[in-house]
Amino acid sequence: MARLFFLLFVCSAGLALCPAQAQTTAATAAAAEATALRQARQLVMERRYEAAWQLLTLTDPANAVPAVVLEKTDVALHYYTNTESLRRFAFRNLKLLDPSLDSIRQLGTDSLRYRFPVRKVLERLQTRFPDNYKLARALGDYYFTVQQCDCAEAELGEDEVFRRTIRQYQEAHAHGQGDYLSYFALGYAYQRLGQFQESLAPFERSLQLRPTYATAHLNLAFVLLEIKQFQKAQEHARRAVELFPDDAHKEDAAFLLSQIEERMK
Repeated sequence: MARLFFLLFVCSAGLALCPAQAQTTAATAAAAEATALRQARQLVMERRYEAAWQLLTLTDPANAVPAVVLEKTDVALHYYTNTESLRRFAFRNLKLLDPSLDSIRQLGTDSLRYRFPVRKVLERLQTRFPDNYKLARALGDYYFTVQQCDCAEAELGEDEVFRRTIRQYQEAHAHGQGDYLSYFALGYAYQRLGQFQESLAPFERSLQLRPTYATAHLNLAFVLLEIKQFQKAQEHARRAVELFPDDAHKEDAAFLLSQIEERMK
């Protein structure tokens, strides 16, 4: 009874948050975070990447909220105009007729105003929230980006980057956190390590989720050629030729198809 009286006195005196007040505060914070995430995604759709980044940073300056950090990771990995080892970034707000992000990145002249060491931030949160498998998915995306841009983690070596890609995606997929892109990236990591049999299932899963994904058809055709399943390889190479919208990729797929058909003779 005395403890209950003390708690009531503390709450009424404003010296601590009562349970109801704490719940209200948490609900208010969650609502504010949800609003910020919606607004940031809208800004990304409008190509206002720097504004999206600034909003997310204002919402979670300490990089302590997984949902906000995951959104920041997506913006950092996909919409930067310049980066220093995926630890510091530059972003722009683009207009409709501005050059593409790829064109701007090639210049590499934008100031690196924003510090966000992606790997360090995600690993710290993964330690705090081991059951949040979206963080494993994000780390898989990070390591796949490292390989694609060749702009970070040089000390690890390419094979180790691929092994880490596989480990993080496997954990994410085992807990329902995956899509056609992450399954493709997992298959690609196996492919680059020369583990062709292991790459088949992820590529096939990627195509189950997105049957028109031309790049997955092309890579699966290559793997099937390597393991001498020529008929299936031919089918996927032909599909890649049909699906690629640009001449350069169509030519690559057509060349692979010609190689497959030569082996079938």
